[in-house]
Amino acid sequence: MNIALIGNPNAGKTTLFNQLTGSNQSVGNWPGVTVEKKSGKLKSDKIEANIIDLPGIYSLSTISLEEEIASSYVMDRKMDLIINIVDASNLERNLFLTYQLLDSNIPMVVALNGMDIIQRNEEHIDYQSLSKALDLPVIPISASKKIGIDDLIKAIEVFDFSKERKLIQYNEMVESYIKVFDNYIKDRFLSIRFFEDGLVALDHAKVSEKDQPILIELYNKSKEELELDIDMVLPDARYQQIINLIHQIYKKNDLIKETTTDKIDKILTHKYMGLPIFIGIMFSVFFLAFGPLGTWITDQFVWLIDEFFALIIRLVDNLGMSPYVSSLITRGIFGGLAAVVGFLPQLMILFFALAILEDSGYMSRAAFIMDRALRKFGLSGKSFIPMLIGFGCSVPAITATRTLDKDEDRKITSMIIPFVSCGAKAPIYGVFAGALFARGSYIVVFSMYLLGLLVAILSAILFKKLFFKSASANYIMELPQYRKPTIRNTWLHTWDRSKDFLIKAGTILLAAFIIIWFLSYFGLVDGKLQLLTDDQIGQSFLGYIGKALLPLFTPIGFNDWPQTVAILSGFVAKESVVGTLGILYGSTGDVVENGSALYPAIRANFTAIQAYSFMAFSLLAIPCIAAVSALKRELKSTKWFIFTLVYEMLVAYLVALLIFQIGSLPSGTIFTILFTSTIVIFVLLMVRKFIRQKGSACGSCDGCSSSSACGLPQFKEFKENIDKEKSKDEN
Repeated sequence: MNIALIGNPNAGKTTLFNQLTGSNQSVGNWPGVTVEKKSGKLKSDKIEANIIDLPGIYSLSTISLEEEIASSYVMDRKMDLIINIVDASNLERNLFLTYQLLDSNIPMVVALNGMDIIQRNEEHIDYQSLSKALDLPVIPISASKKIGIDDLIKAIEVFDFSKERKLIQYNEMVESYIKVFDNYIKDRFLSIRFFEDGLVALDHAKVSEKDQPILIELYNKSKEELELDIDMVLPDARYQQIINLIHQIYKKNDLIKETTTDKIDKILTHKYMGLPIFIGIMFSVFFLAFGPLGTWITDQFVWLIDEFFALIIRLVDNLGMSPYVSSLITRGIFGGLAAVVGFLPQLMILFFALAILEDSGYMSRAAFIMDRALRKFGLSGKSFIPMLIGFGCSVPAITATRTLDKDEDRKITSMIIPFVSCGAKAPIYGVFAGALFARGSYIVVFSMYLLGLLVAILSAILFKKLFFKSASANYIMELPQYRKPTIRNTWLHTWDRSKDFLIKAGTILLAAFIIIWFLSYFGLVDGKLQLLTDDQIGQSFLGYIGKALLPLFTPIGFNDWPQTVAILSGFVAKESVVGTLGILYGSTGDVVENGSALYPAIRANFTAIQAYSFMAFSLLAIPCIAAVSALKRELKSTKWFIFTLVYEMLVAYLVALLIFQIGSLPSGTIFTILFTSTIVIFVLLMVRKFIRQKGSACGSCDGCSSSSACGLPQFKEFKENIDKEKSKDEN
């Protein structure tokens, strides 16, 4: 049996899916977490069923790509049973989708989620009367607290599939139009969808070519006859029924004037304080992960790794294995892994803090706050949700662009997400900031995240001005209730991301480290391939490649071929940059036996400004192979895909060049440039403001003594031209 889990975004679908199937799918307290359908098994004493978790939708009339997945699944009736999860705290809006699903006549059970919130607010929903009115089982549950799950499973087990259920009947006028369409479509549900969505619904109907023009003519005739817009007629009739039903079953607590969420939002989403608070919260997260606490925990963890690896190395030496085997294990495998895995504690602290922000509902507010800023540049605030996901990994973030309503918004967001600093880049910042910036390391790491966001937003504005000039779709975002993060969800989020990091270290990165070791420690000497000594690795295969490319990177601060090779290895996986440095610099500074891992080697080969330039280039350059693959899939255009890769490389190079060249100047010169730039920008802004005010203040030139000298367009003449254009249109 196939059971589809359908509901509004953020109604608790994925939480219920995990409860029913025992899965550990990621759950977030914001709309749009699920962008692809997922499946799992429900096993009970009496049934075994496939549960399909579909992306959240407010209605079967879809706009975005992920909504299309859910809507088409229903229209094609691919399930035996629907579990419609309804958010009890937003009953009116959620029942709209319920009524649309009832039109399909697919067997259905309603899971009324969030009943604990209703009880806490001292409100009441008569779910038994609701069940009677809808003529289907309604089960009160609280998915996050595992309340009512057994009752829901039992309702599925005993569901009577043979029972004929009454269909929703609309008013006489609506029913007459449905009947007319149904004469040709021969399917009441699809006839209703045709009435509501027009030609889109015919993709799922079997209408003969002869009848299609007749249907279109009837549809156009209906549009002329109806007083309301045709796509509003059915929703209006449906909402009238829903409102009448809610009056019968829902008792609201009128004493509650302001909820706790409302009180918190007055501060956290304040017009002026919201953005500084957001920056402050994110700064605290990075202070926690990369400040004194995170550094101390990492030092203890590195010490443990060193002790373990030292034990392995002694064992290898005692076994008397071939030199190349010993080199592979100590330099290739442990040299690379030790440099990367050592940052696991700091990453876990970062993931833990982000999980708390996600689970509490604050991340939705972050998108809301950023919407104000992005909207001024014609960008959709909804784009910020995928960017937030990009703090974890670019691959799901790029996939999440499917939640955006317009193709242009999807393209812009996909193209800028690689600039957002993902978790894989954190070890790069960790090793450089820890080695060269000491107590200010967390500020340096935080600045990298800000730099990524700044470049992403500026690039989006540039793309909008030059290539994608149409207006962004309107953004209506539901802000969920704040809730106390649960230990289980927080741990699952933290562990899932940490596990991905460890799995990548043990698979892709390990394979990459072995290849890098081979190319670094083997080369041709006197025409023979052989294992190289430490002072010979300049003659290795990678040595030749690195030296050949070094002149290209010298202007941005690279002064040694291992740095060039390390940055190139980041195209496989960003973590491998640190591992490659561990392998290559392990020849001169034993990274395994040193308690501070790569720190001495970094201090010996980089200055502070070189390190900052290196980090900036790693941040902004082409992402890893997995993200590049996701980018190609979502852009669906070879032209924009190639453009994006070239653009990212150019931006990374330009930013790193500016950082290194300006940062290498004497401090007096830098301050002079900053001061002069500030003055120039100030003057330009003032001139721009003056010109705008001049244009808007001069509503008319009548009576103005300077009108003859004014170079701006004359308002009177402008208005006359407009009036002429209007009269032409009227004629």
